[in-house]
Amino acid sequence: MRGRALSRLRDGLLSLVYPSDCQLCGDSIDSWNDGVACQSCWEDPEITLLFRSDRVCPACGALRDDSTACGRCSALPFSTARSCGAYGGALEASILFLKSEPHLCPRLKRLLEDTFLDHRDLIGGDLLVPVPLHPLRQRARGFNQAALVAKAIAKRFRLPVEERIIVRTKNTERHRAGLDTADRERSLSEAFRVAAPRLVRGLDVVLVDDLYTTGSTAKAAAGALIDAGAARVSVFTIGRVVLGQGR
Repeated sequence: MRGRALSRLRDGLLSLVYPSDCQLCGDSIDSWNDGVACQSCWEDPEITLLFRSDRVCPACGALRDDSTACGRCSALPFSTARSCGAYGGALEASILFLKSEPHLCPRLKRLLEDTFLDHRDLIGGDLLVPVPLHPLRQRARGFNQAALVAKAIAKRFRLPVEERIIVRTKNTERHRAGLDTADRERSLSEAFRVAAPRLVRGLDVVLVDDLYTTGSTAKAAAGALIDAGAARVSVFTIGRVVLGQGR
């Protein structure tokens, strides 16, 4: 009885944060575990595409027909990148929600943990470093969604998180909209600075963010960490824009 009462209280409180209808299909969301999308939209692969380890490039994590190397990622400063799935469906709805509300639903937390565990040997990690927002952007938002993702992983795997090691020195978030890959990379040139190189020197660093779009942000931030002395950098995100999605 007590457990059911607590569950109803929890669902009632979270209903103040989460919408009651699925952001994708409009049906009712039956469980607070699912966040902003219903169970059906989470579990339908035609709506929410989760990545399988045998269908991504072993280095950059791009979606492929098999697990062979894509051949386009040999010059990347990071050693590997992994994401839970394609930017779309329940993952897209959850990422967009996370940009306004600092909360990860239980289903998304489990997905992050399971994906990180599945690729732990490749990702490695002595230290988790969330990709920073520019200070003006963070003050306006009130939190950094990448830090929330990093902390969820850190809690499960008992890894340290350092939010202030890397600093965003250029406010690029707004003007990158609509830019192609080359223009994005130019806009991000020298956009990151490692404030405390001694804290990353010789370490295996996992760079954490909510979304991998073209890889420009990951490359710029990873390059700064490598230049500061990190032994290795990998990238982990909730979602990844799949080539041809138009983003």
